[in-house]
Amino acid sequence: MVFATSALLAFASLAAASGASRILDPRSSADNYAPIQVYDNGTSGPPIQLEHLFYNQWPTGLSVTSTGKIYANFPTQVNTTNTQFTVGVITNFTTEAAFPSVEYNTPPLGFLDPSNPLFGNGDPDHFISVQSVIVDELDRVWALDTGRPLYNGNNVYSSYGGAKLVGFDQNGTRIANIVLPQTVAYPDTLLNDVRFDLRPTTLPSGKGVAYITDSSDAGRNGIIVVDLGTGNAWRHLDSIAYTRGDQGFKSTYDGNVFTPAFGGVNSHITTGADGIALSADGEWLYFTPLSSRRVYRVPTSALLVEPSPSNPFAADQAIALTQFLGSGGGSHSDGLETDSSGMIYLGAPEQNGINIHNPETGTFETYVRDPRIQWPDTLSIATDNRLYFTTNQFWLQPALNNGVDKRIPPFGIFSVPIGAGKIQLT
Repeated sequence: MVFATSALLAFASLAAASGASRILDPRSSADNYAPIQVYDNGTSGPPIQLEHLFYNQWPTGLSVTSTGKIYANFPTQVNTTNTQFTVGVITNFTTEAAFPSVEYNTPPLGFLDPSNPLFGNGDPDHFISVQSVIVDELDRVWALDTGRPLYNGNNVYSSYGGAKLVGFDQNGTRIANIVLPQTVAYPDTLLNDVRFDLRPTTLPSGKGVAYITDSSDAGRNGIIVVDLGTGNAWRHLDSIAYTRGDQGFKSTYDGNVFTPAFGGVNSHITTGADGIALSADGEWLYFTPLSSRRVYRVPTSALLVEPSPSNPFAADQAIALTQFLGSGGGSHSDGLETDSSGMIYLGAPEQNGINIHNPETGTFETYVRDPRIQWPDTLSIATDNRLYFTTNQFWLQPALNNGVDKRIPPFGIFSVPIGAGKIQLT
């Protein structure tokens, strides 16, 4: 937190001395914020840098390799947008290409179950709808497939084979394909985000572990734990208040209270456990439900015990050890991330910014605020000591606004300097 505080003070002093009220971006036109639509000019913290513009599809996740290559994903929307490919690699400032191939992003029988369009295709060897893409500490690319594409404004249910965690080398060679059973990834589960601990001591298989949030709007939220060596998976914090959203949750963006509308009926967001991050030493897992401002952490030692007849109290033990940390700095959060010094970063869509949590002091502070940060979705720290994040105007999508698309492209990837690099759990 010493770096964060000093950086903010230094930047504030610089801005005051120069009389600057806006952050300039070298790729912008005479309009300091173009081509991103903004609604005010309030900024604080270190300057953000525009890294990429999306004109054809809207992203949720991104991740950066040790050499600076950026991967992104685009949840499938069958009859609207986001049907070109669901996982891509950035090729230049405004274009992307399918990864690992166009073929892998194109299930031969389509994204929906051919016999029942209320379900996604259960094709285990093609992407159906990827919600998150992560580059691990070994520079391998992992895609988290929900198996639940958006169709007519709703996420269809997943079929067995659709919900999976797939790993690739950067040359496109598949190294893992872990299909999750429907006793772990329910048909209404929404696999949202994932973090990896590759230390061989985490589990007996010696290949490490993945932690996944289930953010389902249906309320059966929780944390899914995957043994990367065996493919075995289990759930923790399942369908409890910690991983669920707040009843009647209300949020504000650009100064306006947001009321989602579905089929002409005003409602509220019900998304559960969403953002997720590991502590720098791998001993804690941080998480937050999207439709709340609550932030928690739970010891990974508790999550690594699979509930079973031989471990009948494992589920209760994990619940008992979960700690409530606070309200996240005044905004709900979509993405979380950790740097190698132990600081936790939280997207702050209600504040057009990124907040920071110091686990040692328990405090939450604003790290950066810029009007171009129109819903920071996924956060990713790279080895260049920068925090990268997508902005996608999530709350303005048609699915939340009676079918009306209120978003104004392009969407973006930005980065901001931080005081440390990517955590290394290998």
